Amino acid sequence: MDTGEVLLSDVTVSFGSNYGDRRNNVENAQRWFSSIAEDCRHSSIYETPEIHGKGKPYMNAVASGAVRLDIGKLHELSKIFEAENGRDEERRRRGEVPIDIDIVLWNAKTVRPADFAREFFQIGFREINK
Repeated sequence: MDTGEVLLSDVTVSFGSNYGDRRNNVENAQRWFSSIAEDCRHSSIYETPEIHGKGKPYMNAVASGAVRLDIGKLHELSKIFEAENGRDEERRRRGEVPIDIDIVLWNAKTVRPADFAREFFQIGFREINK
């Protein structure tokens, strides 16, 4: 019998910002994630260079938790949060990222392998999985 209840899914996300008050932008994203996820673990916020070496440095963090959403809905909500916090096409063209939220792991499956391999993710991932 289907009760309509969505089961808990484990998720690990990355946060990044290279525009405006970068630390505050990441802190706001961490609070947003904590409002929809249970049993959250957050890394510290740390700075990394832009991956192509030509843009402004990023403030990054990683968080893990359990959500009662499917991956599509979590992705949709994260993109809404990004837009509400200044992410748009014009800024994207200029390389300005007020906030970027990416789902990297979903139920122990790597859904963004390139991000998983990058140092900007691995720093925080190692920290929350000590």
